[in-house]
Amino acid sequence: MKAIVIRICAMLISLPAYAVAADKSIGQTEFESKCAACHGAAGKGNGWLAGHLKSEVPSLSRLTRNNGGVFPFDSVYQVIDGRKEVALHGPRQMPVWGAVYRADSDRQYDIQSGQYVADESATRARILALIDYVLKLQD
Repeated sequence: MKAIVIRICAMLISLPAYAVAADKSIGQTEFESKCAACHGAAGKGNGWLAGHLKSEVPSLSRLTRNNGGVFPFDSVYQVIDGRKEVALHGPRQMPVWGAVYRADSDRQYDIQSGQYVADESATRARILALIDYVLKLQD
């Protein structure tokens, strides 16, 4: 049930903000551009960059299996957002995508106020879309 709610929220929040190619979801696009180099196209930890790292890159496709059959939504959200550090990532080897998304949203111009403002909903939408895609990768 939680997975369905996550998917619905991600779709409702993100669709107005971003145009998506008909054959790819926002989450898939985010994953391919931000995660696949290390985690691999299928999230198995075998991306082209993985072999160049000192530590083994974990499989994102086993998160549910490794968490007693429950997808660890909160933990995944916090890792992407940057609030939860992952020891394997060391001193922030994995970029904090939440910070990147926030920086992108800070560039949005508000016509009424005449200044640039942060759009936290756009940041949340991108994170939720990415989590939705990772959820689809589960074995």
